[in-house]
Amino acid sequence: VYEPLKVFLRVRPFSIAELESHESQSCVTIEDAQTVILNAPKESSAMKNSERGIGHAVHSFTFSQVFGPETTQSEFFEGSMKDIIRAYINGVNGLVFTYGVTNAGKTFTIQGTSKDLGILPRSLDVIFNHIRGRHYLKMNFKPYLSNDVKKLEDEQVKQEEALKTAILASLKEVSDQMLLKAILYLHSYSHLLLYFLLNVSFCSEKNFVPLDIHKTNMQQRTQASVWISFCEIYNEYVYDLLSILSTSKPQRRRVLRICEDQGGNCYIKGNNTVLWPGQLHRISLVIRNVCKRSLFADLKWINVQSTEEGCRLLKIGNKNRSFACTRMNEQSSRSHSIFSIRLLRLTDEHQPRVLGVSELSFCDLAGSERCNKTHVFGDRLKEAGNINNSLHILGKCIAALKQNQNPKMKPSYIPFRESKLTRLFQPFFCGKGKACMIVNINQHTSTYDETLHVMKFSALARQVIQTILPKNFGYFPPKLVGGDGKPMMHFDANTSVDDFADSTETSAEEEVDITILSHEDLLKAAEDLKEKVAAERRSKLLLEVKIRKEMAEAMFRQLLETEEAWRQVPLQPTLRLKGNRLEDMKDSYEEKLESKFEMYKEAIKKHAYMCAMEQIEEHYVPIEEFLAEQEKVE
Repeated sequence: VYEPLKVFLRVRPFSIAELESHESQSCVTIEDAQTVILNAPKESSAMKNSERGIGHAVHSFTFSQVFGPETTQSEFFEGSMKDIIRAYINGVNGLVFTYGVTNAGKTFTIQGTSKDLGILPRSLDVIFNHIRGRHYLKMNFKPYLSNDVKKLEDEQVKQEEALKTAILASLKEVSDQMLLKAILYLHSYSHLLLYFLLNVSFCSEKNFVPLDIHKTNMQQRTQASVWISFCEIYNEYVYDLLSILSTSKPQRRRVLRICEDQGGNCYIKGNNTVLWPGQLHRISLVIRNVCKRSLFADLKWINVQSTEEGCRLLKIGNKNRSFACTRMNEQSSRSHSIFSIRLLRLTDEHQPRVLGVSELSFCDLAGSERCNKTHVFGDRLKEAGNINNSLHILGKCIAALKQNQNPKMKPSYIPFRESKLTRLFQPFFCGKGKACMIVNINQHTSTYDETLHVMKFSALARQVIQTILPKNFGYFPPKLVGGDGKPMMHFDANTSVDDFADSTETSAEEEVDITILSHEDLLKAAEDLKEKVAAERRSKLLLEVKIRKEMAEAMFRQLLETEEAWRQVPLQPTLRLKGNRLEDMKDSYEEKLESKFEMYKEAIKKHAYMCAMEQIEEHYVPIEEFLAEQEKVE
């Protein structure tokens, strides 16, 4: 499916302070439902440049739809999110990201307030309303890596339930009884958890049970399970916003990393380092002592049963998110936050099978800003630099995508890997999902130049054509892994689940996910790979020498055979005719050469005669003078 990137514009209403400033309020004019016009105010750089003949003072921009200052949250959701949520429920991954200057209303559009919900909680409500009566309440199927599913054992399910309870208990609205229940619950299963943490290895995939990715009958009854994650990119580091941190003293947050699966799809996982004990201070002393690596280290996916639980997790993540006060915004986002919702579709059976996985991500980008207007310094200045740099790289990627759509131009490099943000966005711009951009602007004249830059960027983004691939085209098929993180069976698209229900064979040739190995294992693996590469090079050189020798011998034999064949072939009449013709041509050329030779001879004789005559003329004496001279001599 080919369709342009949908770009929606939302204009923020004036604040009370902006209205009291009595500044010009006519720089943004909405022409119709798709067009907006920007008029440069006198004090803006755009107006000064236009007076010098550089650029224009009036600009017109077109969007998929323009929402004015009077637009409510409900109206904006209805006008912008229907298509992408419908595609998400049908199995297509979706990305919604906001873009604009600081204090333009991006976070309000995404999250809203407790009384006026944004598009994220409204989307959750639509999803839960859609799966009402078909909600799979168990936690034994959990998202894994980028597009896979992990089947959890009973002990792991209990651990997931306890972890969820502990995270929700970090909110003050949750009663102390729930927290006490979580602590007692974990203590009662402490021996199982100890065995799990010390003996279970979250390693690479080797044998996978396939997901049933065939199209299901619309009349077939299915179930759905909803999982949520919440992370942020702060100063080009990825952090889990659902981590349990100590409130009594500051704790160092764990840095996560971005990895790739076999299909090149990115996912977020943790580093294999020891957890900080303070992160688990509210759960259990037993867990604090035994939890050295593992489940709590990676990006957390939490199962949610309702919109209310999703909103609680959103609130918990916001408590851990990086905010700061600047001159232009009292609650300025200093990081890019990504709230992801994964929908697992299951068969409605006694032992459910996973039919597919789809993911909907809401990215609240930090606003671009000019430091001379926000008056930031120190850490705030460093944050602003990283924010502007990541947004600049996003702009470069959009520009490169637009250029590569022109067949007459040479394809350019798309710098997805130059930023954590664009690396996570890459699959959505490469056909493995559907993206949607929301542009937020304010009408204040002091930010007109920044707003104009945002509008120009959005105009470029709207020209990008998305190529949305079918779910089974361009993807590595989804896979199901066991509770220990190891694959249960290799996937074959032509094999049904019933064909290998009793199979226990493993394949030694499966590729290992090296991102899960420790530092020592990585070094050892690197040395082994070096030896294999050297041996492979030696074998390839020997093979090349052998092939060259065989080719030379074969060519030499072919030349000898060709020469011998020409010698043995009798002259055909045509060859005789060609021979006679050559003889005639030879005689003709000889005659022409002889005639030219005679011409040269005559020319040389004439030249010699002329030279002799010139010499005679030089020494010629008239007869009278000769006789007179002779008489004198006598």
